[in-house]
Amino acid sequence: MKHNHDRVMRAKKTVALISTCSVTIERAINVALSSIGGTVFDAKLKEVDERVVWRVKLLNAGRQFKVYIDGRSGHVLEAKAEIVADERQEGVQPARIPTFESASR
Repeated sequence: MKHNHDRVMRAKKTVALISTCSVTIERAINVALSSIGGTVFDAKLKEVDERVVWRVKLLNAGRQFKVYIDGRSGHVLEAKAEIVADERQEGVQPARIPTFESASR
């Protein structure tokens, strides 16, 4: 029974997130593609620091990227390259991509 309760609670949280989000998944994906390019393989609506955010994962040039998009404005909050196992061993730092907010400062 606990499993069903957990599923109901997750569903309620998802409905609450969607109701506060004015950016569609299609728009979030298009913003991420415009920012990084490549191929989208995952998109998820999340709450980060009490803010509704789309996290879009992409592959481009053999690297994995995460783009965080504000769920209300559609602006890119952060975009970063993920560290893959080979890069960790070589000491390569993850790439930071300029975001809308940092570019406008």
